[in-house]
This record gives sequence, C-alpha cells and structure tokens, in this order.
Amino acid sequence: MNRILAGILAAAVLGAVGLFFGGRLLSGAPASESAESEEVTYICRETGELVRGSRDEPPEVGGCQELVQALYCPQCQKWYPFPPPEVLRRMPRGPECPKHRSGLLEEIPETENEIAQQE
Repeated sequence: MNRILAGILAAAVLGAVGLFFGGRLLSGAPASESAESEEVTYICRETGELVRGSRDEPPEVGGCQELVQALYCPQCQKWYPFPPPEVLRRMPRGPECPKHRSGLLEEIPETENEIAQQE
C-alpha cells in the first residue's frame, strides 16, 4: 500500500515539474518584454502617402482624411492599410496580404531595411 502511494506521489511531482517547465519553455517572452517600436508607419487611404508617427496618436497630415496604420508584405514589398475592425474579425489568422495571403508585418524586416538603405 505504501509503495503504491509513493509511486503515485512521485508521478504527481514529476508531472507537476514537467508541466511547470514545459509551460515556461513554450510560453516564450511575455508581451511586456517584446520589442515593440514606439513609432509605426501610417498610410493615407486617399493618397497612399506613408508617414511615420507615434503608436499612440497618428500624426496630422494635410489633405488626408483617413490615416490608418500600415502593414508591410515582405513578398510584395508593399505597404497595405490596416483592415477595419469589422474585416479584422473575419480574419482568424490576422491581417494578410490581399495578393499572396501571407501575414503582414508592422516593420520591414532587417535584411530588407539594409538592402533599401544601400540602394
């Protein structure tokens, strides 16, 4: 009887330790530690003009009524307007490129930034 209880206790302890460390390994970095830029790119829906500005408050751009956050497609190498909330709700995978159906990014990946600066 004592051997059975000792075995159950050992299995429970090993399971709890495995669950704890497994959860830590799979969770990744907390959101507060992720490197989120203070500035994002905005696009004017009327003119297509790109502007960098604060994440919290879009900049004032003359002649632009609809300034929204822009997202970048690495395959097209183009910026697209962030979808409106009603459209975003119908996108279970998040915003994607209308042409390639690949995920859109807030920033140009570093390798493409370096190539663009060299040109």
